[in-house]
Amino acid sequence: MSAPSRLRSLPIPLLVFAIAALFWCADLLFLRSGVPDRLDDSWEYGLVAKSLLSGAGFQTPVIHPPLWSLRDGMGTVPVLVHGPLVPLILTPLVAGFGAAAIDQVAWVSALFAALAAAATARLALRLSSVPVAIAAAGLVTLSPLMIRAVHHDVALPIGAWLLIVAIDAAWRPSPRAVLAGLAMGLGALVRPEFLLAAPLVLMLSRGHWWRGAIALLGVVAPWGWHGLVHAGTPFFNLSSYLAIGYWRERPGISVMRDFALAPSAWPAALREALPSLPAKWAEFFPSSAKRVLMTPSGATGLLVPIGLGFAFLRRESRDVAAAAAALALLPLAIMTATLYDERYLTPLLPLFAIGAAIGAQGISSWLPSWLRRDRLWMSALALLLSLSAGPALHDGWREGDIDRGRLAREREALHVNESHMRAQGLVFTDTPDFVAWTIAVPAVWIAAAEYARLPQWDGHGLSPHHFPDRPRRTSADATWFHSAEGRGEVLTGE
Repeated sequence: MSAPSRLRSLPIPLLVFAIAALFWCADLLFLRSGVPDRLDDSWEYGLVAKSLLSGAGFQTPVIHPPLWSLRDGMGTVPVLVHGPLVPLILTPLVAGFGAAAIDQVAWVSALFAALAAAATARLALRLSSVPVAIAAAGLVTLSPLMIRAVHHDVALPIGAWLLIVAIDAAWRPSPRAVLAGLAMGLGALVRPEFLLAAPLVLMLSRGHWWRGAIALLGVVAPWGWHGLVHAGTPFFNLSSYLAIGYWRERPGISVMRDFALAPSAWPAALREALPSLPAKWAEFFPSSAKRVLMTPSGATGLLVPIGLGFAFLRRESRDVAAAAAALALLPLAIMTATLYDERYLTPLLPLFAIGAAIGAQGISSWLPSWLRRDRLWMSALALLLSLSAGPALHDGWREGDIDRGRLAREREALHVNESHMRAQGLVFTDTPDFVAWTIAVPAVWIAAAEYARLPQWDGHGLSPHHFPDRPRRTSADATWFHSAEGRGEVLTGE
């Protein structure tokens, strides 16, 4: 399974990066994909970048109801849903493009997707061979998970690149433990689950793990202080509320729109819900496992455990195979406990891709000698991948066309209502990130039915939007709701 040394001397990662970059240019320029949806997190990343540029720090005008009591005098709340790294990366884009910045954010995603493909090829070369490296890079780039991430979630390609860089740095004869720790620390500032993955990665550096741990702590400590100051606990993340969401009396994502679940109330709410959660886990586990087995794509996922077996058989790759297997259990556990969302798998996509490529090459070794040529198994793998990559690219093209028109119509409609919204100083909406970005007014994330259940202001005491526990409804409120939780056309907008 080793390539000739002359092939190994080729700049394979650089070639992979160039080819992946050309692919993403074609996708974004010719298919015109990558138009953000109104519910994408990219809008809030841009809003935090604006706050950083203004000198206000990590504050956001997107108000999740549990954070209502944390509003400052400008109507913004501390950033307690997303990490700080993506807004920092987007700051130059926001400074340069202004209001059009988030429309261009897919280019940033594509850059990191190409970097992730190159880093995957680099690690695969060390693990196996040039054909495996090329195949793994192709699986990363053409996986439906990566295509979706480039189009709609810039944090995921960044996370995928940082994770594979960390593993490549830690798993060496002379481990680069500090680099691994820095990469995992930065990853934790993008995706909080990196903190759980860090021990598994740093163990690959053997006796040098403590250097990586110190580097990681140095990166994440300031953000831990941010959480401690604003939420009372380090590394607080509102997404952890999903552990009790999507279940029984808290259907869907309503748990993140509950004014009663302030950060101080979260521990008690979790304890109260614990007895009912094993039933949720039992119900969610099969769907979570199915998604793991369909990564990097539906037709190639079953190659991953086969590739893992081949990697275990080789003494020199056994430790990294064990770490990869353990890392794959993390998204399985998280999806089982919270929501079986494929986004939890995307940062680990390079590992799945390497496993699938090794598995395909390993299976070819069982075939007659005339069928063992690399071009044959690589062609078969490409055919399997095309079964899902083609529809994913088509969906990206179709969504881009729909979202482009939808954004134009909604921007025009919002600007018609802008004076009223600015006068109220607050908007109640089911698309808060997009609304706050478009008209620069704080926006409360709430569904129309939830808004209707807010108490009516009686005209006495505090002004309607300054009650400490939750706002009060008035007939003058600025609202912006849609027919299907933000996915349909405008239903009401006053």
